[in-house]
Amino acid sequence: MECLYLRVQERFTWFPSFVPKGREGRAVVRQAQYHKNPEAVSRLDPEQYRVTQQDGTESPFANAYWDNHEPGIYVDVVSGEPLFASVDKYDSHSGWPSFTKPIAKTNVVERKDFSHGMIRAEVRSLHGDSHLGHVFDDGPADRGGLRYCINSASLRFIHLDDLEQEGYGEYRTLFTSDTDDK
Repeated sequence: MECLYLRVQERFTWFPSFVPKGREGRAVVRQAQYHKNPEAVSRLDPEQYRVTQQDGTESPFANAYWDNHEPGIYVDVVSGEPLFASVDKYDSHSGWPSFTKPIAKTNVVERKDFSHGMIRAEVRSLHGDSHLGHVFDDGPADRGGLRYCINSASLRFIHLDDLEQEGYGEYRTLFTSDTDDK
């Protein structure tokens, strides 16, 4: 059995080959192999490059997705790997897009960040190794208590209506209820 080894918040965990779990534990098929795409890196604008490749932070309230309320998913701007869904997005009043959880926790890697005189948990994409932002424990208690505070510059938004044509059609299940037979 193929295994993936991750270090997450000083805990070591073995994950057997997996099918990512979508909203409410439903399996989400992963059809593509995601990786850091050098061509995509070369197409980044200066802000996207600074954020994703140099661990930068964009300005609050002056970024593309902090107030986006459209249904869809957010993918890594470098690798295309699915990271967050609008169903898990909420307004944290921080000025950055905030989510209660990733689509698949295995696509978001946490590591300690000691920059700026603080101890924080940085989040990066697993396959693209893009700096995404940080995760804090001050999120909505009724939704798990976490706040994934993410830089818009590290993301590309794919609207629900465009999931099929963009190659992410299997993620439509994130927007259906468990009782929906369609």
